[in-house]
Amino acid sequence: MKAFFASMLAAALMVPASADDAGAIKIHAGWKLIQERVENGVAYGTLWGITFNDTGSGPLHLAPASGTYRLTQQTGKGEGELTWGDGDDQLKGSFTITVTDGKATGENIVTGTGKLAGVTGGPFACAFVGKPEDQQAWCTEVFRRN
Repeated sequence: MKAFFASMLAAALMVPASADDAGAIKIHAGWKLIQERVENGVAYGTLWGITFNDTGSGPLHLAPASGTYRLTQQTGKGEGELTWGDGDDQLKGSFTITVTDGKATGENIVTGTGKLAGVTGGPFACAFVGKPEDQQAWCTEVFRRN
């Protein structure tokens, strides 16, 4: 049960990769979740992944992503902190997530720096892949560019 919820969370946290210079940045990502502990029905852990831009270049193409999460196992609701990119060009912020039936949806609340300045959050959707104990997910995420 613990691994099942952890894998569901990991999927939800996945961040994707595809970008548009004007409007939205859409990315796909593969994520790996590492559940570190469960206390009073709340799972805590870290996650990491890589993002891919559908065009094969541009913002967040082949960018690293990492963060932390908290997921209440009984409700399937959680939150966490994530960073996409490296160096001066990053998106940083929090996220909310709801995990149901092996899928996850949520919202990223981020601020961009460097070439990603003016980028804000947006929705994401994830699906878990492999066996629950693998704790892997595939996500599509959209960020708004102001």
